[in-house]
Amino acid sequence: MLGFSFYLNQNINSQTEEYFNNMKKAGFSEIFTAVPMHLEDSESEYENKLQDLFELANKYDLHLMIDVNKYSIHKIPDHLIPHVSLRLSEGFNPEEIFELTKKTSIALNASTITRETIQKLNSLHVNFNKLEAWNNYYPHPETGLDLTWFAQKNRWLKNIGLTTQAFIPGTNTSNTNYKGLPTLERHRTIDPLISAIELDKLKTDKVFVGDPYLDTKHQELFYSYFNDKVIPLHMTNTKIGIPPYLISTLFHNRLDPARDVIRLVESRTLNNKDIKPTNNTKRSFGTVTIDNNQYGEYMGEIQITTRTLPANKNVNVLGQIATSDLKLLSYIDAGTAFKIIN
Repeated sequence: MLGFSFYLNQNINSQTEEYFNNMKKAGFSEIFTAVPMHLEDSESEYENKLQDLFELANKYDLHLMIDVNKYSIHKIPDHLIPHVSLRLSEGFNPEEIFELTKKTSIALNASTITRETIQKLNSLHVNFNKLEAWNNYYPHPETGLDLTWFAQKNRWLKNIGLTTQAFIPGTNTSNTNYKGLPTLERHRTIDPLISAIELDKLKTDKVFVGDPYLDTKHQELFYSYFNDKVIPLHMTNTKIGIPPYLISTLFHNRLDPARDVIRLVESRTLNNKDIKPTNNTKRSFGTVTIDNNQYGEYMGEIQITTRTLPANKNVNVLGQIATSDLKLLSYIDAGTAFKIIN
């Protein structure tokens, strides 16, 4: 499940409505907002902003999750609480959590949930269907979570029946002093889609864009992966011209995946022309190739290398997967669907 963030210091206007509409079309279904540590507006203005955000979210059938602390929770109008979810900051004890679950769904801080926490909630007969485990985002560079620790904690939380969540960066930053709002430090400097796919492969139930914006290009890429289950790969550095059928055709890796290359199952059925040897150069990681007529029955097979390979007179080099997309190749398993985009 996908979500995005919108903060109460942002303006709600026609551009906001267009963005919400586009994100809904791209497959996003939830919105996260957080109460500022220091409210610049009056309490009534804050409540009005929250009401406006709720109404806009409701218009596009987007569920709203509100991050609260023990002070700000009292600023949420009572009539809203049954219709939103609350992400609790530190300071709420198990008894308070139990009482809140009677009113709405609650997200706990995933990093600080312990076995003792779970035991205490169980002793209170808390309805675990009303609980989720949400991670923080980390604005300060070098403070994001470690991948191995996150994977282990995520697995444990899922094993005890909790829905898990994590943040990825968007395509802008919320503050010039910071760089992205990810949960994992490794995601701070890589593409949002790659970050999202990695969380998905780690069986994270909900992936939220932490920064307040995701551009239209990435909206399309997210839809391609999370709705169509297709990994998009951009191709660059073309040498001898890209066969027209290569671009945007739906391909699959073979069910018996090779060690050294991704083999495009559909490729040999798409070409009936004689392919002569040309551009038989060394193949670096991520090189896109096509077998020429020297390979007999393999002529026309298109491959993407997953390691550096030497030049082969039977293999023509077509181009290269874009550097920004090379990490995606490791997620193309047996039978995985993908498209090559120019």
